[in-house]
Amino acid sequence: MTYFSDSLHHLVLYINGRKPLIAGELERLVEQGIRTLPVRYPGLQVIHRAVYPDRVEMLLDFQRLDEDVLRVAQSFKSEVKNLAKKKGFIEEPLWQWNYEDHWIMTPMEMREVERIFPPTSGSYRRPAQDSAS
Repeated sequence: MTYFSDSLHHLVLYINGRKPLIAGELERLVEQGIRTLPVRYPGLQVIHRAVYPDRVEMLLDFQRLDEDVLRVAQSFKSEVKNLAKKKGFIEEPLWQWNYEDHWIMTPMEMREVERIFPPTSGSYRRPAQDSAS
């Protein structure tokens, strides 16, 4: 098997209880948190992102980053939670403690993940090795 990448991860973070809370100002705070990830973790690239009322999905490239997915997920959740608390949006835990992470290893897995993200979610271009399929 030829691996597509050893650095691409599809990360899904759920709102506690999968409640549809991400809208309005909280959605802006989530987007702000996504934009600041590469600032906090130079070398991390957010390739795609999709923000839904009950979850956030991101396609992340860890190629030039020595951090693990858990640390990045915890940092993102903590930043958004703290911003939301300062604004008085939440009183209970905002995020579920767990998350989903799928390591993208083949071009087929990449195509499956790309179907999840709307066309406006990012500007990712497939690497040349996948252009024939």
